[in-house]
Amino acid sequence: MSSATPFKVALIARERDKTPSWVVDRLAAIPGLEVIYGHCDTEDKLLANAGDADMIWTMGRTPALTPAVLPKLTRCKAILRSGSGMDGYPVEEASQLGISMCNCPESISEAVAEHAVALLFALIRQIPFKDNAMRGLTSGVKGGGFRWHISGRTLGLVGFGRIGRRVTEMMAGFRMNVLVFDPYTNQDVIRQVGAKPAGLDELLAQSDYVSLHCPLTETTRHLINAEKLALMKPDALLINTSRGGVVDEAALVAALREGRLGGAGLDVTDPEPPVPGSPLFSLDNVILSPHCAAASADFERNFWECSIQVVLECMRGDYLSHCMNRQQLVNPRA
Repeated sequence: MSSATPFKVALIARERDKTPSWVVDRLAAIPGLEVIYGHCDTEDKLLANAGDADMIWTMGRTPALTPAVLPKLTRCKAILRSGSGMDGYPVEEASQLGISMCNCPESISEAVAEHAVALLFALIRQIPFKDNAMRGLTSGVKGGGFRWHISGRTLGLVGFGRIGRRVTEMMAGFRMNVLVFDPYTNQDVIRQVGAKPAGLDELLAQSDYVSLHCPLTETTRHLINAEKLALMKPDALLINTSRGGVVDEAALVAALREGRLGGAGLDVTDPEPPVPGSPLFSLDNVILSPHCAAASADFERNFWECSIQVVLECMRGDYLSHCMNRQQLVNPRA
């Protein structure tokens, strides 16, 4: 790209007046960068606004980014999804076209890790159940008493990206044995933080607490199913702050009802939100939160700052630093 040709980024998730003014000003001050704003919810709008963009920038699922429209984005070298999850995006089709699929999970990793730890602590110490009992809302927890400790127990992490690693760091003071299942992470990286690589079955069988931190893909959908739940200890706890579809919810409900699992802390469900009358609402060994793990007072600034950083990297020609499909890319356009 010549110095006279701007690097064009199409922010298809926001209108200009719905974007924080400091973000608009920051982007406008970057030499050689042109940002096109406009919410695109159809293929036609996307092609009209972003057909000649070097980079598409979005913030969640959008019906406009379909497998059929990608070949028409002839200049597009990267698609940035602010945040983390790529479920619902045409990752495979983008990879075949040489388009880098970028995200910025560091914008939410600290908050999500804290929320996972908070759910685990709340379950272990039964805080919401005891609070309800104190208020006379319930008679207490089924089974009664505190059944678990934290220190010295085994924590299993399924997925070891930024969030899983931060959970490990946060739990370091509790002298826990940490097992990690992540076939995409070098085992030496896992060992360097004092954790032990393990197969999924081994992790589920040995862990007192299991926390899920993997993306939702065709490979991980219902990764935790009836067969896998049967491997877990009957008093084990399951935490899910990843995606609801990673867990077979019907199998989880059955295990919790029948006393084959001690409890669950869920920030995500499948479907989401839970349908009215969901059996999850009637279980007294479940803590639910409304997919809010990433929310914090610092969230919005982190969200935008990290996204701008990825835009700058791609503008400089570094499309791989935040590329989550690098192993799948065929003839990268960049």
